[in-house]
Amino acid sequence: MASPVTACAERSLASERVVTLYIDSGTAGVDLLETLRTLPDAELQVLWTVWGPLAARNAPEFEKAFVERSLRTSAASLGVGTAVGAAADDTTATRLRACLPPFAARTLWRGPQALRECLAERITPGLPLPASVARRLFQQNAELRGPLVSTDDSQEAASADALAAHVRHVMVDFEPVVGSEMYTGHVTRAVLEDTLRLVMRYLPGPRILMDRNRVGTSGATTGNLRPDFLAWVNSVLLLKGEEKAAASELQHAVQELTTKVSDAWAAGLLPHTPLPSMLAYAAAGAVLQFFCIEHVGSGGVQATPISGIMDLTTAPGRLQALTASFNIWRLLAGYTSQGPTAPIGMGQVVSSPDGLRTYCLLPGFFRKSIRQFSLHARYTSFKLLQELYGKMSEQKHRLSIIQACDVNGVAGPRLQQHDDTYVVHLAPVGQPCMGPPATESDLACAVLGVLSGLAALHSEGYVHRDVRWPNVIFLPAERRWLLIDLEHAGQEGCDCSKDPFPLPFWSEHTLDDGKYTAQSDLRMVAEQLMSHLSFPLEVSGQELRRRLLGDRFSAAQALRHRWLARASGR
Repeated sequence: MASPVTACAERSLASERVVTLYIDSGTAGVDLLETLRTLPDAELQVLWTVWGPLAARNAPEFEKAFVERSLRTSAASLGVGTAVGAAADDTTATRLRACLPPFAARTLWRGPQALRECLAERITPGLPLPASVARRLFQQNAELRGPLVSTDDSQEAASADALAAHVRHVMVDFEPVVGSEMYTGHVTRAVLEDTLRLVMRYLPGPRILMDRNRVGTSGATTGNLRPDFLAWVNSVLLLKGEEKAAASELQHAVQELTTKVSDAWAAGLLPHTPLPSMLAYAAAGAVLQFFCIEHVGSGGVQATPISGIMDLTTAPGRLQALTASFNIWRLLAGYTSQGPTAPIGMGQVVSSPDGLRTYCLLPGFFRKSIRQFSLHARYTSFKLLQELYGKMSEQKHRLSIIQACDVNGVAGPRLQQHDDTYVVHLAPVGQPCMGPPATESDLACAVLGVLSGLAALHSEGYVHRDVRWPNVIFLPAERRWLLIDLEHAGQEGCDCSKDPFPLPFWSEHTLDDGKYTAQSDLRMVAEQLMSHLSFPLEVSGQELRRRLLGDRFSAAQALRHRWLARASGR
C-alpha cells in the first residue's frame, strides 16, 4: 500500500505534468486533473511507475496519448462521469444552479461582517453525498445532516454525480497530509481550488484564473512579494492565500497576508474607483481560516477574520471549508455582474510566446525578466542597458520615459549570472497599448509622449529601435502616454545591416545605409503610430507624419510642431 506522503508527492508530480502538457488546451487539462484528483492512491502509484519514466523521455505527444487513455480508463472504472466527459444524465449543473445563487453585486465593498455572514451561509437545498458514505458520516456527526443530503433521500441529489463525487472526496476520501508547505497546498487545492473549478465547469459566471507562486520560475523578488495562491476575476485580484507547513505557523501565514500583494488592482489604473475588499485565506498544516483584506489609515493593511479556524482533519471542519469555498464562488459571481475590469492583473505572471520573457505587475512596479540573455545580447549588451537606464534616471529625463526603479536596494537592471537571466523593475505602472487611441486628440497626446521619450534617448546618444504600440503605456490617472521597453535600444548610428537584424517591424525605409539612426526612430513613429488609423488625420497631423518620414528632422523639433500644441497645453 502506498504511503500517504508518497502518494501525495506522486499526485503533485503527475498534476504538474498535466499542466505542462495541456497548458494551451483549454478545459482538456482541467478534465484530466479532475480525474487525477479522484484516483485512488494505489492506482496512482501503479500509473506513475510507467508515467514517470515516460515524462523524462521528452516525448510529449506519446506521453499525452498514454495519459489520456490511462485516465479515461480509470475514470470509467471509478464512475467519474465528469473527469473526461460528463454523463448525459448528470444533473450537477441543475443542482449547483439551485444551490449557488450569486450574492449581491457590491457585497465585496460591504466589509468584514457582511463577508463573514456570506461565507457561513448554509448551502441549500444541501450538498449531495453518496448514500454509502452518508449513513456512516451522519451516525458520527448528526449535525451534518441537512447541509449534506444523502443521495438516498433526494432524487435531485442522487443524479448530481459530479457534485456528489466532489463532496465525497472532500468530506470522506481526502486525508490531509502535513509536514511541508507543498502538502498544505494539496489540502487547500482539494478543498478550495477544486471546488471553484467544479462550479466553473458547470455554471456560467465568473471565469476565475488561478495561479500558485513558484519562486524557482518567477525569481526571488516576485517570489517574495507574490502570495502562495492567487485568483483573478476580470483581471482583478479578489482572492489570495498564504500556506505554511504546520498549524503552529498559522499566525505567520496571517501576517504575510498583510505584507504581500494587497491591492485588487494597481493604483492609478482605475482612478476614482474604490477598491473592493480582497478575500484571503491562511492555511497551516490541516487548519484553514478565511480573512478580509482591507486598507486602513495611510497605507496600512488589515486582515480581519471572516471565519473561524477550521480543522480539516474533522468532518465539521471540512464542511465549513467546503461551504465557504462554494460561497466564495457566489461572491465572485456577484462581483462579475457589476464590478470593474482591470487592464492588468496584479501579481499575474505573463510570458512571451517563446517563454523567454516574463512580466509581473507588483505593487508600484513591473518586474521584467529575459531568460537566456546571452541570446538577446545579439541585439544589445547588458552594459549598454545599464548605462542607458542610468542616463534616463537623471532628473531631466524622469518624466519622459520609463524608469528602472530601486527594489530591495538594487537600482537599474541586473544580470543573474547563475542562470543567465536579465531582470529589471520598471515604473510607473501603466496600461499597455494594443493599438492607437480612438480619437485624434488622444493620438496627438500619445505621439507627444513617445516623442518626449525619444528626445531623451537621442539627447544621450541612444536610439530605441522598436517603436510601436505594444511598447507604449497609458497612465490613466495622469492622462498621458509613455515610451517603454528599452531592451532593444542601441547607440545612435549603429550598424544594423547584418544578422540578427532587421527587427520584425522595420520597413524598407527604416535604416539609413544600413545604420539605425535617430531618424529611423522617427520613421517608426510615422509608420507604426500614425498610419493605418480608423480616422483621417487633420492637415497638420499629415504634415507631421510626412516630416517624420523625411530627413533632417529631430524629436526635439517634432515636439514643437503645431499638431502637438494642443496636446502639450501650449
